[in-house]
Amino acid sequence: MVTRTDFYLGTGASATWLGSLQFACHPDNLLKDPHGRAALTARQPTAYREAVRDLLLMWAVGGLGAAHEPRNGWPWDWDTSHRNDWITTHYDGAAHMTAGGGDRWHRLDPDDPCPPLRCGPPDVARWLCDPGAPPALRLPTFRAPGVTDPVSSWQQP
Repeated sequence: MVTRTDFYLGTGASATWLGSLQFACHPDNLLKDPHGRAALTARQPTAYREAVRDLLLMWAVGGLGAAHEPRNGWPWDWDTSHRNDWITTHYDGAAHMTAGGGDRWHRLDPDDPCPPLRCGPPDVARWLCDPGAPPALRLPTFRAPGVTDPVSSWQQP
């Protein structure tokens, strides 16, 4: 099954997209990988950034799936992470995640990083019918219509 996970550092206007994984990158699988676990349990932004960088490198090298680094541009045909399965960021001393179409960030406990079971859109059936609808949780926008290069803008609520 194709799974997509996007990684960010921070929130708001200063959020930085660190990269994305494709294929088998459900949070449970990330916790089984040493670099994935390091990212989801990082307490410091520098440790998180380094773990994500290593995860992107080793995901592809290990044959686990595709890894997309920012230097290669935004990899998706849509302009936000809203349509992807998982979105992970780091702020306030911990990793936070939500599912595509999610309505809030869920803080992961660095000592016991259990991904939240229910963190997706409030109405999954409605979101599946229209994943392009405006998300409840504002996410970074990387491509304006007709633009292929990433843009560092953040949609504010």
